[in-house]
Amino acid sequence: MNNVLAIDIGGTNSRVGLFDEQGRRLMITESETRRDGGREWMQEHLVKQCGDLLAKSDYPVKACGISFGGPVDFQRQTVTSVHVPGWKDFALAEWGQNAFHLPCQVENDANAGALGEGQFGAGRGTNSLFYFTLSTGIGGGYVADGRIVRGRDGVAGEVGHIPVSDSGAPCSCGARGCLEVFCSGTAIAERGREWGRRRPEGVARMIELSAGQVEEITAKTVALAAAEGDPTAVTIMKEVGRWLARGVLTIVRIVNPDRVVLGGGVSQAGVVLLNPVREALQEFESPTIKYSTEIVLAELGTLSPLYGAAAVALKLSGN
Repeated sequence: MNNVLAIDIGGTNSRVGLFDEQGRRLMITESETRRDGGREWMQEHLVKQCGDLLAKSDYPVKACGISFGGPVDFQRQTVTSVHVPGWKDFALAEWGQNAFHLPCQVENDANAGALGEGQFGAGRGTNSLFYFTLSTGIGGGYVADGRIVRGRDGVAGEVGHIPVSDSGAPCSCGARGCLEVFCSGTAIAERGREWGRRRPEGVARMIELSAGQVEEITAKTVALAAAEGDPTAVTIMKEVGRWLARGVLTIVRIVNPDRVVLGGGVSQAGVVLLNPVREALQEFESPTIKYSTEIVLAELGTLSPLYGAAAVALKLSGN
């Protein structure tokens, strides 16, 4: 028997886990990412987190997989863009090898999420799966026949930067009209705050769920209010669903996967998000171009990238 180490580095939280050779979760620890801590703080924190887990392993740990919440150069195994300072061009896999004395491989969180759901979650039994990670931003990963489809330049799956409008706020990528601007967690929160600034009496429940402060409205509080039937929150989630459906339909028309899986923190809204997406897809449906792709929520929730990191480590270890 052997175990593997999995690490998920996110802009909001970091998670580390120990998995057995069947991909079964043995132990997981989670902690909040200190945005002012930078790379050095995260490295020290991960060494401690992982060291504690490794010390508890009953069997040898053979490999380490890392999911990083941002673009990664897979060939060089380096970070190319960041949520926290100090990571750009950092050789993350090499650091992992030196820190834990294990073979190590890095994936971005969207590809890792696709692997995790494909092997252990909502994608089991399918030949192809496209995974949306809906969080602070939006990313995507495409798995076909058990392998990540990377594209010529390694940017396949960057669904958050599909242009869906000629207008909209500037995107983090520098363009305008990207899907991410309309239906990421950041966009949902800002939409709720806009309503609150203009007409606070119309978003009383959202404000109540946000400690009484308009500027504290988050995607989570919008979704919670929508689940309770708050009219403004329901309207926001329907708008989000329509925008997201455009992105989903684009993917379905181009690669026609067996299943599209909606993951990331925003997907925790559940049917409050999924139902508007499905309704909009029915509205956008072509009478001549039919498809049978299923649109579902991630089974592993916010742990999809961590399970994907475990899948990477299992492959490295020969399992």
